[in-house]
Amino acid sequence: MSTRSRRILRFAAIAAATALIVTGCSRIDGGSGAAPDAGADIRERTIVFAHITADTFPYQAGALKFKELLEELSDGAMKVTVYPGGQLGNERDINESILEGSVHVGVGAGALATQAKIMNLLELPFMISGQEHMQRIIDSPVAESLADRIEEQGGYEVVAWFSTGDSAIQTVDRAIRTPADMQGLKLRAIENPALADALSALGANPTPMPYGEVYTGVQTGVVEGATLDWGSVNSMHLYEIVKYTTSHEAAFLAEPRPVIVSRTFWDGLNDAERKVFSKAIQEAAAFERETFLDVQTKAISAIEAAGLTFTQLDQNAFQTVLEPVWQKWAKDLDAQEILDGILELR
Repeated sequence: MSTRSRRILRFAAIAAATALIVTGCSRIDGGSGAAPDAGADIRERTIVFAHITADTFPYQAGALKFKELLEELSDGAMKVTVYPGGQLGNERDINESILEGSVHVGVGAGALATQAKIMNLLELPFMISGQEHMQRIIDSPVAESLADRIEEQGGYEVVAWFSTGDSAIQTVDRAIRTPADMQGLKLRAIENPALADALSALGANPTPMPYGEVYTGVQTGVVEGATLDWGSVNSMHLYEIVKYTTSHEAAFLAEPRPVIVSRTFWDGLNDAERKVFSKAIQEAAAFERETFLDVQTKAISAIEAAGLTFTQLDQNAFQTVLEPVWQKWAKDLDAQEILDGILELR
């Protein structure tokens, strides 16, 4: 999509944001117990949910489930418009738009670390062992500590946690088994200093590149590999142009992704609105995580059928190299307790 088209869509989103002016209210009926705070006034408004991934990615399933649930719980007073695929810009653009008020809901990833530095901790490879470990983090006080830091540092309220699945290392012509195999490898990375630091420690050459440009970047040789989740490898057909992937038994990254709104937006909701919003987004996030597990399982089978060579990665060797990087970032972020909590949940 062209920059001009994105600007038009962002202008439309800003116009939609002005619909936050109260035009009426809906009163949630009591009796069924389906919606909290029976009898409270829910004001009519349009909420914009934007993310950078394709409409086939589980983020979209979670966003649409949120739309369905919130519109039902609010008796149609609260409408949700979803913009997938980077229609409103890249992650940094969306994050800034959330603070400006033209977008209301987004999903934080590596770029969020420029505003909330604690996010760097979640981008450290091989620290979170997989989806089960990630879910234990979400269900623990560690998630609350992370959310508190994101609010303090970035001005965002974390309303739920999405999954981005487990990622692996995909390469064009080099099998990855030990850190020595990473030497000099031009590897696509998301825009994040902690991830870049970790890849450099492994000897790789991290190359920032937008999600939507990964296939072309690998195809043209700008990069020699990527570290995508299994669903993305399958949906963008990356298996057509790479030969190797590390096994699904060792997750490169498996970080929880915060679903964020601005503190200003959150404080502007009344109690009844916050209750239905929270109920809808929590249920939608659980649905998104379940969807990701299903997508991941099917994707791994499809990738195996496509003929990629799966290599067994020496996790202990990688962790030995990376543990000092984990500790360095925990110290720099004053987050030793959070790191310890993550590792204790392995």
